Amino acid sequence: MFKLGVVIPSRGLIFSRTAEEIERETRGMRRQFYFAHGKPIPKCFESPVNRALCDFDNTHILIIEDDMILHQNAIWDAVNADNDVVVYDYPITKAGRGSVFTDGTGKVIYSGTGFMLIKREVFDKLKAPYFRSDIGWNVYRDKECLRFSAREIAKGDGYGLHDITFGMKLQKAGIDITVLENTLGQRKLIELGKSGSNDGAHKIEDWTKVIKNFSLKEYMKLPESLISKSKLVTLETLDGFINVSKEHADKLIAADKAKPINSKQTIIDFGEFDV
Repeated sequence: MFKLGVVIPSRGLIFSRTAEEIERETRGMRRQFYFAHGKPIPKCFESPVNRALCDFDNTHILIIEDDMILHQNAIWDAVNADNDVVVYDYPITKAGRGSVFTDGTGKVIYSGTGFMLIKREVFDKLKAPYFRSDIGWNVYRDKECLRFSAREIAKGDGYGLHDITFGMKLQKAGIDITVLENTLGQRKLIELGKSGSNDGAHKIEDWTKVIKNFSLKEYMKLPESLISKSKLVTLETLDGFINVSKEHADKLIAADKAKPINSKQTIIDFGEFDV
């Protein structure tokens, strides 16, 4: 029987309704909670995940962020999907941009960590640290193909990024991300309640709108890169992606040392980063 290591990567606060929904949705399940307190991203993820992995009875790691809106049976549906990594899409902006990015081939490249159910054996295939925020991603468009190129992020710059890089680590390890059909929501603190008042409730908004393929449409608005305008051919090798002349590409393909990419495939360039 499964047991959940439920990771709550809070940096100090949690919405009471989110806490209530997590308790409701895990009631009757074998589960152990692992909280983070006062830690920045990505330590608020890395620390409780590592503690959960130390309990070998945990068959799954379930990450739920402190501001999520869970529908009934959200966790049971994810467990019953019985896949390596199971997520839901949810809005990361009020306008409806979703946390999941699916490319033109239909492959899920990355997702948010608001809700992520991961089988523990997945971590055996990943290099620690599992979550890091020192890598940013430049995105280039080569016709219908997108290329993500890793770059160094200075400490204190940017927000998040741990989720995108975790998705890229999964891609490198050959692990698929399964997105369930339903979507979840996020709670956003709009205004703190007035202190010293009996009527001191916080003003909170619920974001629930998710526009399908929002990110893909935005990426496709990027101007074409210089590579797409050159005569170089992109190939996939065991060591990653390379750009070569057509003549050289034909020789590599004939020697079974490389294969051509799908015209809508996503290319991930880790550069000098060892992930």
